[in-house]
Amino acid sequence: MASHVLATDARSLPASVVSAAAAAYGLDPEVVLVLTRVAADGNLGEPAGSVAKLVSLASSPGFHTPAVLAALHEAVMPGGEIVVGVLGAAATSSVPVSSAPAAEKDLLVAGFAIARAAAGDVAGVAPGAVAASKPTWTAGASFSLKSRRLKENAAPPNNNGAAKAWKLGDDDDLVDEDDLLDDDDLRSGADAASKARDAGEGCGPKACKNCSCGRAEAEAEEEAGKRAAMTEEKKEEFKSSCGNCYLGDAYRCAGCPMLGKPAQAPPGSTTVKLDLTSDI
Repeated sequence: MASHVLATDARSLPASVVSAAAAAYGLDPEVVLVLTRVAADGNLGEPAGSVAKLVSLASSPGFHTPAVLAALHEAVMPGGEIVVGVLGAAATSSVPVSSAPAAEKDLLVAGFAIARAAAGDVAGVAPGAVAASKPTWTAGASFSLKSRRLKENAAPPNNNGAAKAWKLGDDDDLVDEDDLLDDDDLRSGADAASKARDAGEGCGPKACKNCSCGRAEAEAEEEAGKRAAMTEEKKEEFKSSCGNCYLGDAYRCAGCPMLGKPAQAPPGSTTVKLDLTSDI
């Protein structure tokens, strides 16, 4: 495991470039590890979060792709630094340089922070090297609004005492929910129930049209004097199963979910025609 790494996808690096890059970018020449022929996916072969300072010098501008930067981000430890650049003409050369390093925004997208132009000019490295830092926070970290102390991967709070928090004492003032309703609220509910009964639906004073539950026959016998008057409890026993709800409200019970909706086509007669022709 190396804390300072100089990596490149080139086959080799001149000793002069290694020395100049170490001096300009803050690498310790005594412990720096030089890696050549880095894979195209950016895998350095180092443990995740083990590199304190990483300098990646590509042989071509297209090497530092988002996937490579993501791999480099994984190798750098929290708080570590990275410099990405492209091997090429020195900064003092008059030859125009067409190669360019990864843009600052690409480093930010990869997870780095404080992307900036790298300080110093290095012989053998094209101008425009970019430096950035890896944030010190980790996934799952949180802050307490009271203490402002960092809590990494904080465990969920223990809610065993939640019941105690909601336990009411003898001195707590409770409001009767009936007191929240005025006379208009009570009257509106009674009027709605009365309208449903007057419409002759459900357990109202008369049976539904086209009744199939037997209540119409029972009422006819009651009118003819063949049976005693039915009580409200007896009327509740009649359950409609006519299946004519699609005809309209006159054929629907008070609790029918289709109550209030217009008449519809008989069940099973509705078809949907799909237009499978291309719009192009």
